[in-house]
Amino acid sequence: MCGAQQIARFLAFLCCILTTFACHSTPTMADAWPTPSSCKGRVLQARDMYAMDQAPTHTQWLVLSGRDKGDVIDLITTIDADHVVTIDEPLTRITKIQWRADGSCALISVDSVEQGTRSVFNPPLLMCDRELKCDAPLQSESPMQAVLIEGGAPRDSGTGTRTITMDGMARITTPLGTFDCVVVSVRLIGALSHATMECSVTTWIAPELGAIAERYSEKIKILGVFSKQFERVIVKLPKKL
Repeated sequence: MCGAQQIARFLAFLCCILTTFACHSTPTMADAWPTPSSCKGRVLQARDMYAMDQAPTHTQWLVLSGRDKGDVIDLITTIDADHVVTIDEPLTRITKIQWRADGSCALISVDSVEQGTRSVFNPPLLMCDRELKCDAPLQSESPMQAVLIEGGAPRDSGTGTRTITMDGMARITTPLGTFDCVVVSVRLIGALSHATMECSVTTWIAPELGAIAERYSEKIKILGVFSKQFERVIVKLPKKL
């Protein structure tokens, strides 16, 4: 059985899989956003979805709800010669994504910097094929392992399962303006030896801008008895002049 320190590391590892903070739910402008309408026949390119053609970028996001409500999050995105994209939330989290020649992308690893823990998917966990089509959910699965960032010592292992779905279209207003967005949902289940996690993310994607808003929820159970639930909503802010 894990000790208290090891369990804390597992929790931190699980919390960072989808690059979010833990927080409590409070009413926000997102509660007034409409339910997505039909998107029949629509196709979304993975590169447009994640706006990786815009890398390198430095974007800022406002937390609309939860413990960190009102905080501004910095995200620094870079891409190297091997087409590995790094999304860095300074002093908090580092996410690495593999862009493939066929236009698909996959999750390589996520670091929880504060806790010194890295989640590794081997082979990388498919995030999206070259295209995502309406009414055609994509499910992928990959072995996952929690290791220490320093030295790589293993902490836990299991399986990650991810499902991505295009929900439809919705017009929303954020600090960037009013846009007709494609709404995409992701569900990730992490089943490790000592912990399980279920995360759900809804993302609003605007033409040529990529993601402009995100709603996140998470449920964690450790050793079958200890559980927590978190939520937060963030919106992208305009670039500083």
